[in-house]
Amino acid sequence: MVELCRIDDRLLHGQVAVTWVGAVAPEAILIANDEAATNEMSKLALKMAKPAGVKLAVKTIDEAAALLNNPKAAKIKIFLITRTIQDTLRLVSMTDQIHRVNIGGVKNKEGGKMIAAAVCLDNDDLHDLMKLRKRVDEVELRMVPTEHRISIDKYLREEEVEV
Repeated sequence: MVELCRIDDRLLHGQVAVTWVGAVAPEAILIANDEAATNEMSKLALKMAKPAGVKLAVKTIDEAAALLNNPKAAKIKIFLITRTIQDTLRLVSMTDQIHRVNIGGVKNKEGGKMIAAAVCLDNDDLHDLMKLRKRVDEVELRMVPTEHRISIDKYLREEEVEV
């Protein structure tokens, strides 16, 4: 069962490995990103960042969906990490196992607006977040578990999103 899905463009790094893994207390970390899953150097770096005592799987989005849809996964406490909002939306459209999403790192891009520390969203991101929000119970902004949760809902008023 997916305890939490975190969107973080850096995937698994020190802050995630220490604070989020400590807060979520997963049995396994599942990283779902096509590029990371097909790049041996990326996989090696992610394995080096993995905390002791937790299993790690690095899968493409399709492979991650298949893994999450396997009934055996329901018995495992999983911390899911994706690189982008688009990866998460794609994965959520392929499985009903994701209920809570945390946004912790979306890199700065042209046309984007910083809405929180390390979270820069453009109009495409906001539209994708609207779709994502309709499919899951909660989408929050929070860098670390000790911070106050900020619901993404306050940024998703359709009349304020440019097309």
